[in-house]
Amino acid sequence: MLTFHKIIAGCEEGREENWRAFLTDYTPVALRLAHIYMPSLADSPSFWRQAVIELFGGGFSALRGFSHQSEREFLLDLRAFFFARGAAALDPAKDSADLPELTVEAVGELVRGLPLMHQEVLFLKLAGYSDFTLEEIFRITPGVAAKSLERLQESYAAALGKTTDESLRPHDWLKLLGELGGARKESCPPVRQFVHIQDGQSGWYDKEPVEKHLAGCLPCLECWTGLREISYWRGAAQPIPADVANGLLAALPIVQQAAKPKSLVQRILGLS
Repeated sequence: MLTFHKIIAGCEEGREENWRAFLTDYTPVALRLAHIYMPSLADSPSFWRQAVIELFGGGFSALRGFSHQSEREFLLDLRAFFFARGAAALDPAKDSADLPELTVEAVGELVRGLPLMHQEVLFLKLAGYSDFTLEEIFRITPGVAAKSLERLQESYAAALGKTTDESLRPHDWLKLLGELGGARKESCPPVRQFVHIQDGQSGWYDKEPVEKHLAGCLPCLECWTGLREISYWRGAAQPIPADVANGLLAALPIVQQAAKPKSLVQRILGLS
């Protein structure tokens, strides 16, 4: 069984086995995110395939630029890469008129001053998540944040009654995520620290100032909720059938690795 680090290292060498593992493990996550954030593109089999081809090309330059520290940090970068391609392909005219334009300023005003957990729930509500999935992600009922969600009444009420996970304004939201992703500062906590806190590996002394920062920094809030989202879908997304993985693999110019020559001892003993 290949570990995350071995999968990525082998992918950057063009190894077929590793790309098969990459596609098997991460295609379900990408497709689930596509259905939520870019529904008009989600059923196009070529969209994710083209993204994978781009990752493979250019000497794997895009792939090498992702964080290799941990799987979730890597997937956060993969998510940003995928979303940037989606934002460029989506038609803003198809965004629903049921919600007003979702700008950094408008969303920042909606979450301002709320407890961190309430900000997380409200943020993903605007992203397009249903109450059911939010309960699965956070392990709490969204009713816990009901008072804060009242801010979505009137203009943003359409986000409250959703029973499916699908963005109402896909172009707006991916544009917003792209802007927030590029707005984190050197003074912002590193993503690795977010991972440690979410994993329960940080004590109160380390956690308290980070959570305080998160409650007042929308770019970091997006990163934080993105990690939660990725962690959930990595475990919940259904595996892709082998024929789907094979179809994606067939689109890549895989360089077959030459068999290593046998050593003298192997040849004498007839070992493979």
